[in-house]
Amino acid sequence: GDAADDPAVWRNRRNPSDSLVIGTDKKAGIHVYALSGKRLSFTPAGRLNNVDLRP
Repeated sequence: GDAADDPAVWRNRRNPSDSLVIGTDKKAGIHVYALSGKRLSFTPAGRLNNVDLRP
């Protein structure tokens, strides 16, 4: 089943079009996407629950 959960948006203040969407895959790790939907990276981290961003 789908384990995607809890996305967060990191806003690039200088260039908003370069902002990122970060989300967890509860079974595998963290995905980072461009606003276009292109996956930029994946970090395997085992079982995760949520992602949060801090200023």
